[in-house]
Amino acid sequence: MNTSIFSRFQTRSHGGITLRASAFAAILCAALHAHAAQDIYFNENTSVSSPNRYLNESSNWYTDAGRTQQFEGTLSSDYNGIINTESKISASCASELSLNSLTYNIAAAKDYNNYFASLADNASITLAEDFNVNITFTPETGWNIQTIRMFHNGRITVGGDFNLTFDKNGSGSNGFLEFVIRNDSASAALTNRFQVAGDFNYTAVESGSRLRFVTGIGQFFVGGAMDIGNILWTINNPSSSEGANISLGGLTGTSGMISLGTGMASTMTFTNSAQREAKTTIGYTGDETTLNVTMRASDAKNGYQILRISSGAYGATDANLGDVIIDTGRLDLGMHSGMKGNYLSIAGVDGVFSATASDSGNIGAATFENGEWYAGKIAIDIEGELAYDKIVFNGRFEKTGSDRDMGFEFAFDAYTMRELISAGRGEFILEDVITYETGSSMAGTVFEGNTSGIQWEAVFGDTSLSVSFTVPEPAAVAAVLGAISLAFAALRRGKRA
Repeated sequence: MNTSIFSRFQTRSHGGITLRASAFAAILCAALHAHAAQDIYFNENTSVSSPNRYLNESSNWYTDAGRTQQFEGTLSSDYNGIINTESKISASCASELSLNSLTYNIAAAKDYNNYFASLADNASITLAEDFNVNITFTPETGWNIQTIRMFHNGRITVGGDFNLTFDKNGSGSNGFLEFVIRNDSASAALTNRFQVAGDFNYTAVESGSRLRFVTGIGQFFVGGAMDIGNILWTINNPSSSEGANISLGGLTGTSGMISLGTGMASTMTFTNSAQREAKTTIGYTGDETTLNVTMRASDAKNGYQILRISSGAYGATDANLGDVIIDTGRLDLGMHSGMKGNYLSIAGVDGVFSATASDSGNIGAATFENGEWYAGKIAIDIEGELAYDKIVFNGRFEKTGSDRDMGFEFAFDAYTMRELISAGRGEFILEDVITYETGSSMAGTVFEGNTSGIQWEAVFGDTSLSVSFTVPEPAAVAAVLGAISLAFAALRRGKRA
């Protein structure tokens, strides 16, 4: 007997097209719709000690918005958790909680909330989709702090996006929202993690509603892009002896502000799979500290971060960068004139580093104390005789890899370059593209190439890189083309054999 689901439907044809597939598709669509996540609603709890505060207890959830029908199922990714409250909520997680999504709606926030969400030792919140936070002030609300705190080995894992929407609701210049994700003071330093697979999105209902966002945990990861265009982001260390590990799939926004807490340098790793661009200030408010930057794209070909750092950190002293590591993908780094980095390491064969402008444009300078080149490429933009990228090392620039794994990319307008070459009587030379201290092991290294029909030679001298550009003679061009033709001919013969 045929037990296939198709056998339940009569086979009919119209113009030779069987209609069984349509019937099956309708059933499949209905089945998927039937299994869409169901909304459930949490207690409006304001006590930090009541059993009603536990998010992981199914008895604290209801199936209706009025909270009259007790939820009797098992908390899982089949449910969207919704927390509606007038002014304040105290919510805790003592074990493992799994939901499809989690949404906080605070209709008239006016009180500090140090237990917006609290995770006990080894507790976790896992969401298949988004984590949404919607906060509306009263017209009288001033500075308001909402805090997610974690004790030991806490985990918040978001499968979708983190979306925070803030409505000042007429509170004017006095209304400030500070959203905090931090270790509890009793927590071990690096064991807590906040991880978002998608994007980190902040939406201000009223213009001028800059979010004050504070992280003070060991691990803060965003797989997608984080837009800090309307955010003052304070990166506090999880302890006085350890910096935070921050991983972003890209940083975006044109008016960001980053402030560093006192202590060891934190590390920001870019895991981009696409091109992202951000302009921000970076400062410190206590003892001097720095920010380490690592480019480690998840897509080596398309992962690209443009990071422009301008001066004038808000309420802080302009900070320097620590170590900058280029592993995979491309990093264009724009540093203001008073900024420097500690160490530049161009380390990966799929990595590209370039200096860029700190404000806008392609031409800029990047300064470091020391550096090394193991593998990868350095990209140099050239727009004129005095307009080109520069990389400055106050100390040494060391060669730690093989020439075959290194290379240059020169970007210029071919017509302009030919004019510069003509003005220089057949040669255009840049003397100080990269400068460094005498004794650097890069000295003596030579690279050659051809870009847009322009021949170039890059020679590392005693203290600087000199690059000469020429237009090949017709005979030389013919020789090159002939060599290419011979290579293709040999390849074709090899295939026929």
